[in-house]
Amino acid sequence: MEKTKYSLGYRNSYVLQQYRCLLSIFTGFIILLFISNTAFALATNPGAVCSNGFSQGSLTNADYTNLVSAVNTNNYVNILGNAGGSIPLQVKMTTVESSTNTVKSNFGVITTAGTSAINIQRTFPNISAYTDIIFDFRNALTSQPIYLTNVALSAFDIDYANSNGNTFDDFVEITGVTQAGSTISGTLQPITGSNIVFGQPPQGLQGLFTRTASDPNCTAKNLGTQCQGSVQFSQPVASVKVRYTNTGYLNSATNQEIDLRVDNYCYVPQYIFTGTVFDDNGGITAAQANATNDDITSSGSIYTNKPNYFNGVFNSPQESGISGSTVKLVNCANTATTYATQIVNTGSPIGQYQFSVPIATFNNNTNICLIEEYSGTAYPIRTTSDNKNTGFTTTTYLYSNNDFGRVIAANAALVLKKAQYINNCPNTLNYTDPSLNTANNGDPKTGFSTGSISNMTPGQCIAYRITATNRANIGINNFVMKDILQKQGVNGATVTSVLTNPPLSTTDYTISENPAIGVNGEIKTKSLTLTSRSKRDFYFNTKYGTTVDTQ
Repeated sequence: MEKTKYSLGYRNSYVLQQYRCLLSIFTGFIILLFISNTAFALATNPGAVCSNGFSQGSLTNADYTNLVSAVNTNNYVNILGNAGGSIPLQVKMTTVESSTNTVKSNFGVITTAGTSAINIQRTFPNISAYTDIIFDFRNALTSQPIYLTNVALSAFDIDYANSNGNTFDDFVEITGVTQAGSTISGTLQPITGSNIVFGQPPQGLQGLFTRTASDPNCTAKNLGTQCQGSVQFSQPVASVKVRYTNTGYLNSATNQEIDLRVDNYCYVPQYIFTGTVFDDNGGITAAQANATNDDITSSGSIYTNKPNYFNGVFNSPQESGISGSTVKLVNCANTATTYATQIVNTGSPIGQYQFSVPIATFNNNTNICLIEEYSGTAYPIRTTSDNKNTGFTTTTYLYSNNDFGRVIAANAALVLKKAQYINNCPNTLNYTDPSLNTANNGDPKTGFSTGSISNMTPGQCIAYRITATNRANIGINNFVMKDILQKQGVNGATVTSVLTNPPLSTTDYTISENPAIGVNGEIKTKSLTLTSRSKRDFYFNTKYGTTVDTQ
């Protein structure tokens, strides 16, 4: 029994030791696995930070795919980003090879644990050959360079190999171009657990490479921390160049690869207001313009079938911008509060203006207007309002096509023509009688005519037809026609005329605001609207030759 007990205890002890050994191995495997996963996990670039007032962005997985698909096409790609539209970014990506003998194995997108990066595989013909990957940044709203702050990038799988059939020593140089046009290097951002250092190897460049030749190779395409090198630019840049090559420590190079990510960029959101002050002539040149041409229907008239003339819309290229104006960005409620002022372009594109301002400019006001002021004399007539409300909201960053139209005097919308008819002062007179309104009548004694009056007998009457023609493609509001009856001694008049029957039309005139029958004075219509491309006639009758001042 004791022996049996002893043997059983021995076996239990042996099994326990085996179990402990297996548990130790399993635990060690788990620890190694955990350490391995930690070592090969992408680390956040410490330079991925933005100051207060800046929007922060980075490329999405879709952005990497779109960029790679457009590489070397000279096309800018709209960046989706993750900044909610506050950073209007476009990027053009280009690669440049130093040698035509470089084997370009791959330039594509990899995705590891849901995170994408650009993968570059190369077999260089020698250790000094390189591939440049260039990112050019552009404002999607203005198509001008955009200078991004705290641009941060990371390169992965920067490692070393010196074995049969596999020899390379990765080196990555990352530089940017500032607003001053100078080239600066990215500043190393230390990554915990990374073997990558920043320095100057024999190649003479400043960049990222493996700390020592004894560091192990990294697993490709896994964005591991051990071979991650991260940088950030200390100044705003509009272009970044990543040069992939070798350190120069080894004498030869074989197939090698790295992965790239754009980790961060910052930008103060700008609200952009653009427009053009333009000649709203619809293609009717100064040589063709005629201030007295009221023909808007005949095929031979320059003002017939001109839908873009005086329509308040900038119709390019038929119409062009004009110089001489100043545009102000103001508080609508108090236009004396001016946020920005700009003289429109005198060169190409002529007449254009553009404001780009941060939200802080408005001091929490959202009622923003644009005002145009003209200092010249060539284009005195407006075709649009001089004050435009932009409809500003903090979530909209582009306010384009805030255009202001003008025309020369000869292209004015309104043409007034006065015709007269000598009559014998009947109590009733049918102004619209077709026999009195024949076209091209040259005798004012037979009907309304623009011909001159002669042999007028005192005591006769002169009826007037004033035709207002709106040649424009927009209505004329608040139109008031005024005509002052002649008065003896005023402007050389030898006699006085007075208003006579028939009474003024109450449709066109306010009776109380006009002279009474038999009284001299000013004839004035109501405030009316002349619709676009329309004519309207106004009539009144006067008795000619009164020598007594009735007022």
